[in-house]
Amino acid sequence: MSLLLFLKDVLINPMQVGAIAPSGPDLARVIVDTAQIEVGHTIVELGAGSGSFTREIVNRHPDNRLFAFEISLRLGDELTKRFPSANVVVAPVEDLPKVAPAIGLRQIDRIVSGLPWALWSDERQSAIFDALLPFLAPNARFVTFHYVHSRALGRVRGTRRLLQERFAHVTNSEPVWSNLPPAYVHIAENPRSQTQAFAESR
Repeated sequence: MSLLLFLKDVLINPMQVGAIAPSGPDLARVIVDTAQIEVGHTIVELGAGSGSFTREIVNRHPDNRLFAFEISLRLGDELTKRFPSANVVVAPVEDLPKVAPAIGLRQIDRIVSGLPWALWSDERQSAIFDALLPFLAPNARFVTFHYVHSRALGRVRGTRRLLQERFAHVTNSEPVWSNLPPAYVHIAENPRSQTQAFAESR
């Protein structure tokens, strides 16, 4: 059922979903590996979609608090049914400052993202990063992925630059060739303060 809902959302909202298929188990494993989730960490998942990353997080870290953001009401309802231990938030990530008090979210230790950054403008990406930045712990880690073909088309440079403005260290994994399409993971660590991030972006 989740795959059918996912494909339906791809057809209805291609600029929101940004994928032709749910992320595979190999990519989900690499994403969660590189997130380096520890006991007590609060995790925020961006663009939970069909639940590929959600399942990996819940299975491996069942005692951690997980807030899974998903903009699609259909997919959000399905995620809530499949992962009752997760806090599924049906809202744009940009709304985090408004919804955080209601959901009891004060600090984020790890962010796992499935958002389609390569499809979006720098302005929209900046708005999302800036909504997250005030909530990040000093040693927070942010992981996301890009498809290999997006990098070849030059559509990743903007996202990497925006991450470098907001995090002290930004690296990436080797490609996960078994995913469809092949993808690699971006890892951003040690968030800068909002003032510092703004000054370095000038």
